[in-house]
Amino acid sequence: MDLRDIVRAHPDIVVGHKSVEDPLNVRREVRRFSSDPLAGLINRVDDSDAEFFHGDVGRYVQAFSWYALSLKRTLIQGSLARRCDSQLRYHRVGNKYSARQKALADKRRDIAPFLELDYQNLIIHACILLDRVVTLSRRFLSGPGLPSFTSFSRHKEFLSRNPRALGPDHKQYVAQITATTEWSDIPLKVLRDKFLMHSAEKHMSLFGWDGLGQWDLGMVTIIAAAPHQEKLLEKTKVISFTPRRLARDMESLLSWFSQYGQTRVTVS
Repeated sequence: MDLRDIVRAHPDIVVGHKSVEDPLNVRREVRRFSSDPLAGLINRVDDSDAEFFHGDVGRYVQAFSWYALSLKRTLIQGSLARRCDSQLRYHRVGNKYSARQKALADKRRDIAPFLELDYQNLIIHACILLDRVVTLSRRFLSGPGLPSFTSFSRHKEFLSRNPRALGPDHKQYVAQITATTEWSDIPLKVLRDKFLMHSAEKHMSLFGWDGLGQWDLGMVTIIAAAPHQEKLLEKTKVISFTPRRLARDMESLLSWFSQYGQTRVTVS
C-alpha cells in the first residue's frame, strides 16, 4: 500500500511525529545523540580496518557520523528559532536592538536560509543510517530465507510478510523490526520517497511550533486529503516531522539492536 494512502486513511488530520515536551538544551542533546548506541556492537565486531576500508562496519560508522552532524544542525536551528521567537518577535518596530538582540538576529539571518535544507538532509541521512544498520544484521542472521541487507524498508517488509522466516531463535528480532518502527515509514520514508527524492504531487512545507510553550520546531508537509483533489487546501492531511522525536526513536532502535547483536554476532 502506498504510504500516502496510509496517511490519507489515518483518522487524524496530523500524522507522524509528536513533539517532545521537554525544554530543549542543545548542548545536552547534541552530546547525548552524538554518542553511538551501536558502539558496543562495533567493538564486539572489532573490525580494525573499518576506519580506512569502508565495509559494513565502516559505512555504518560514517553514516552515523553524518546523521549526528545533520541532527546537530537541526537542533541548533530549532533553538535559535525558539530564542528569536521569544526575544525578538514582539520587539517594537523602530526601537534599536540591544547588542545581545542584534547578535541573535544576525545569527538567525545567517542560518535561516538553510532551515529546510538541514531538515531534509536529516531525513536523508536518517534513512541511510537505517539501511546501514540492517547491513550489520548479516553478521548474525542466517538461513535459507533472508531479508534484504541493503534496504531497511525492504528488510522490514520481508519480515512482515514472512514472520517465521528466521526461525524461533530470532522471533524477538522480527517483532522489534516490524512492530516498533512505524516511524521509519511515516514520517521518514514517505517524506523522503514521495516528496523529496522522486516526482511528487503538489504539497506545501511549513515550519512552526506544535503549540504555545513548545520547544520543537516541526516541519509539516501538507497534502491533499484525496489523491486527485482539485484544490490542495480544500481538505488536507498533515505529515509532521521533528528532529528530537526522530532522535529518540533512532536511539531506542540502535540501543536495542546493539544489545541484541552483541549476544549473537560472530567476532571477526
